[in-house]
Amino acid sequence: MDFNSSIRFAAVCNSKGDILWHSQRTGIKNIIPLADTKKTLQRAVSAWQERSKITDIVGRGLYVIAAYEKIKRITIPLDAGNLLFISIANEPLQKSKSKSYGHLVEMGKIMSIVDFVNSTK
Repeated sequence: MDFNSSIRFAAVCNSKGDILWHSQRTGIKNIIPLADTKKTLQRAVSAWQERSKITDIVGRGLYVIAAYEKIKRITIPLDAGNLLFISIANEPLQKSKSKSYGHLVEMGKIMSIVDFVNSTK
């Protein structure tokens, strides 16, 4: 959360979708209750297990971004079957009357942190 002020929430869950760790930005109100986030994590784990069936064809999955009007939800597979889940504010970079689809996510920075954590094990 320190490197990007748009990050609202982050969690790590295990292969069953149980939350092992989570953190929420101070002063941010949940858009989605934690109980519903837990259900989302269980579905995300299942989806990553399905994606793993085509790894031999397309390579290892790196991340998935689901974009909504208010937030982006990112899932990243970690070692040992764990999953990193990040919720990012989907606010426009500039206030304008034109329709905004949100700002880009800096996946390079996020993935460099994931790579660093995985390399220290």
